[in-house]
Formats: sequence, C-alpha cells, structure tokens
Amino acid sequence: MKKRLATTVCALGLLVSAGVASAGTSAITYAKELPGFKRNIYLATGTKDNNSDSKVENSIVGQNYEATMWIVDANGKKVSNTAKNVTDNDTRLFIVNQSAVGGDVTLVAENDQKKFVSVEISGRFYPDTR
Repeated sequence: MKKRLATTVCALGLLVSAGVASAGTSAITYAKELPGFKRNIYLATGTKDNNSDSKVENSIVGQNYEATMWIVDANGKKVSNTAKNVTDNDTRLFIVNQSAVGGDVTLVAENDQKKFVSVEISGRFYPDTR
C-alpha cells in the first residue's frame, strides 16, 4: 500500500512539473481582423517566463496582404524587433528585451495597407520557445 501511494505521488509530481515547465511554451491562438489605414491591434497576450525568443506562426493573413508585427510589455512599451511583410503560413522569431521577462507580453500587428481595407489574421503566439 505504501509503495503504491509513493508511486502515485511520484507520478503526479512528474506530471505537475512537466506542466509547469511547458506553460510558457504553450501556444496562444488568435483570430482577429486588422483594421485599415495601418492602425494596430493587440492579437494575444501571455507571460514571458524566460529570455528565449518569442515565436509567431501565422496561418492566415487575408489574401495578398501583409502585416507588420511586434511585441509590447504590460505598459505598452515595444520590447522586440519588428517583423515586416508577414504573410500566410509565415513563422517569425522575436528577440524580446530582458526587461519583459517575468511579466505579460502582447503580440501587436498592423495592416501594411494604407487603405480602408480590413484584413483577417490568425495564428499562434508563443511568448517563450523553451
């Protein structure tokens, strides 16, 4: 009985630790519409657990359009490089400033068009890649 209980406790401990270790690398999905005239929109927010790169996997950017993307911290301060000309099935990595680690970060995007055209965008945001 004691051996079975010890085995169960060990197994639960491994499951919990595995869940915590992968929490920051879980995908945060988004599906929104980018407004026209190069106005930006917040797509997804997650906690930045470590100083690894952040990653974006876009699955849709409205037909023949492109987006510009970057990451901001909880105060709205830009903390990453800017990805330009983001299109369908496009994966981008972002180097995020060390100051963002331990806080929330938000993926921001804008429509590259200076016209009154709204563009659909969807994909997955990973605040951490390890």
